[in-house]
Amino acid sequence: MGRNTFARRAAALALAALAGLIAAPLPAQSETPQDFYKGKLVRLVNGGAAGSGYDLYSRMLAPYFEQKLGAKVIVEARPGAGMMTAMNHVWTQPPDGLTLMLAPGEGALLGQLVGNTGIRFKLSEFPILARVNTAPRLLIINPQLPYKTMADIVASGRPFQFGSNGKTDGTSDTAVFICHALNIPCKITIGYKSSVDFALAAVRGEVDGTILVEDSSERYAQGGQLRAIATMSRERSKLFKDVTSIFEQLPLTKEQQDWIDFRDDIRKIGRLLIAPPNMDAGKLAFLRRVSREILTDPEALANFEKIRQPALYGTPEEITAIIERHAVEKISEARRKQIQHIIMDKYY
Repeated sequence: MGRNTFARRAAALALAALAGLIAAPLPAQSETPQDFYKGKLVRLVNGGAAGSGYDLYSRMLAPYFEQKLGAKVIVEARPGAGMMTAMNHVWTQPPDGLTLMLAPGEGALLGQLVGNTGIRFKLSEFPILARVNTAPRLLIINPQLPYKTMADIVASGRPFQFGSNGKTDGTSDTAVFICHALNIPCKITIGYKSSVDFALAAVRGEVDGTILVEDSSERYAQGGQLRAIATMSRERSKLFKDVTSIFEQLPLTKEQQDWIDFRDDIRKIGRLLIAPPNMDAGKLAFLRRVSREILTDPEALANFEKIRQPALYGTPEEITAIIERHAVEKISEARRKQIQHIIMDKYY
């Protein structure tokens, strides 16, 4: 082969190799979480009954998540067992970021403290996106009753009848710690399907009253169906500015304060946005950022206030610290048994 022929062939091979490099597809860029959600269907699971606070908050949040994710977000109702049915369901779902839940974190924590056998999850292993809301609970009573303050109830010496859904539904377990701290001979009737049902039981006079978060309490107080007596916290309610706290109404001993503060610290866990365990770190960080943006956006917060569903954002780190503070393994066996007796047995 001549030198010129060899040179021509070498040049041709070099040109062919270059053409191949140009024609070869570039390596695919990794999909971002934002790209992943576009056009997808996201289920926001709600364990509360229709018209309950959890139902209303879920429907309030859905369009904001749709806008941020570029996905279709539907609210999926899975009521039952004080919302533990829904949490059990989310626990078993694929960690693909397409299932979220507005969960009752405090009820789940208390359920674990009392050894609720219906709980098939570990609260500390749910990825927390954000706390959506927490607010002091109020004691609301039938307006035909003579009580104006907590001092009136304590002084009467009469049993006070509460209605609730279950023993760790937020209402009954708050009530039992108040009754225990103040030595009120309470009686609690459980088995109502939802907060709507047991609030209406108080309206009808089947029970004396109940304990609800401020937004739910306001729905019954506005029309005079029920009357707010006090907040079960050191805080006053933003929606009931003239209603004083139990700490303002009564001289409380250190032990009484400790019992009320214990339950109120757990209350600060509030309504949580969670996802199934073992989520991809990138998607989890993205969902946390989106949740924070929604729940701290001034325009969104103003809209939430207008419909009387106020938001109070809490970071995953803040909520995790509360959960760890009251974890089963952090409480002595004697203390846990005492808590279990108060919640499960003493007033039933």
